[in-house]
Amino acid sequence: MRRLMTIALCMMGIAMFGFPARSFAQQDSTIKKQLKLPVQAAKEFESHFHLLPTEEEQEPGNAIPVLLRMVYEQQTFMRDVYPKLHEYAEMDVADPRFKEFYFAHFAEQINRAGSMSYADWQYPLRSDRPYVILLPDVQSQRQLAGRGMTAWIRLLLSKGELDEALKCIKGQLGCSRHCAATPVVVCHLVGLSIANMALDNLELAIQSGKCPNMYWSLAALPPTLQDLGPMVRWELWATPARLNEPLPPIGDKEWVQIARKFVELYAESSDERYTPDEGAKLQDKMQKLAKEQLPEALGFTDAEIKQMSSEELIMRWVYMQYCRLRTQVEPLAFQSPTQIIVDKSKIEAENTALLKSTGAKSSPYPFVLPQAILACRNFERRVKFLQTIESLRDYASKHDGSLPASLADLDLPAPNDPFTEKPFEYELEGSTARIRQAAIEGLNSTLYDYELTTLK
Repeated sequence: MRRLMTIALCMMGIAMFGFPARSFAQQDSTIKKQLKLPVQAAKEFESHFHLLPTEEEQEPGNAIPVLLRMVYEQQTFMRDVYPKLHEYAEMDVADPRFKEFYFAHFAEQINRAGSMSYADWQYPLRSDRPYVILLPDVQSQRQLAGRGMTAWIRLLLSKGELDEALKCIKGQLGCSRHCAATPVVVCHLVGLSIANMALDNLELAIQSGKCPNMYWSLAALPPTLQDLGPMVRWELWATPARLNEPLPPIGDKEWVQIARKFVELYAESSDERYTPDEGAKLQDKMQKLAKEQLPEALGFTDAEIKQMSSEELIMRWVYMQYCRLRTQVEPLAFQSPTQIIVDKSKIEAENTALLKSTGAKSSPYPFVLPQAILACRNFERRVKFLQTIESLRDYASKHDGSLPASLADLDLPAPNDPFTEKPFEYELEGSTARIRQAAIEGLNSTLYDYELTTLK
């Protein structure tokens, strides 16, 4: 049995202590922009405009067939234009190459899909190997509903077709919500990417000079595209560190098969390997930790520990660590961002200590989940930031284009930054204001830092 486990650990390599199939890393970066806010159109509130379709606006049905069918209905477009959508999304609309860009049919279908009542992607989420699920369909929406729709909205705004542009922004946000309608982290991040493009486009619409104030429309948006609870529970369920209960009895031969399956699942998700010596050392450390910690944590006697094989000791220890993580991570889906940030630091510190105690290269548990949850909550942070800008635009419309000395002077209350529970950082120098999101120690995220001036 010892030979089996040593070979298995060598096969698994970094996958034994890795989360490669659902890895998530977010770089710390700052997006700086200069916004020129027209104030003449901001006197009337567009309180009836919803950035996501309301119940009475929704078309009953599944949005996914509509989104996927587009690919086959426009094969020439998919061959010639689809690969260049990222270029169109960033291209000056005056560029002659824009003459070949025709997206009206796609925009119509994306708007329809965005207005539909639900999205069912039909992924085999409860299969034996959930981490081998491929996601090309949802990834394609980053290109179509994201970049393609962005290029079309910019073209509409350049023609002064604001109402149609806002309709497309609404469809874009609706599709971002549909992309996040699975419990897979990657799907939520794709949805967030499309939502950020939609909010970028809304900023362009606001600067067009004709856009009504969107303060209340933004206030009506939810804090996340979808409920994060199912995402967290599924990602915890899908890791091979989760064992089927009830667990086999002490000394049962089934523990060998459990170890084999655990090894097999992780070996599928990584090309890296431990050397035989590294595998043997890792096994010895894990077995030693199991003998030390299982009695205290789970009440096993010395006699029971002696009955356990190497496979059983290690798998019981792996599962014990998984259960500990689950009790820490699952509540994060329902907590405030400020509390998540605090708990994330504790979880990461424990993970670092766990890796150090084993000498392993990374962890088999989804320790990336707290960071992924915060990434999803960044949608709320971005919305509140933009809502504050609209409050500033409202103030300027009532004060001859002047911006306030402080956010406390606003007529429409500026929402707090949900990541700090304080107002966004704001300062006024002459006629130019600066508003930014505060950097938070230990949190890598995209920050927004804007300079604002007004156009009378």
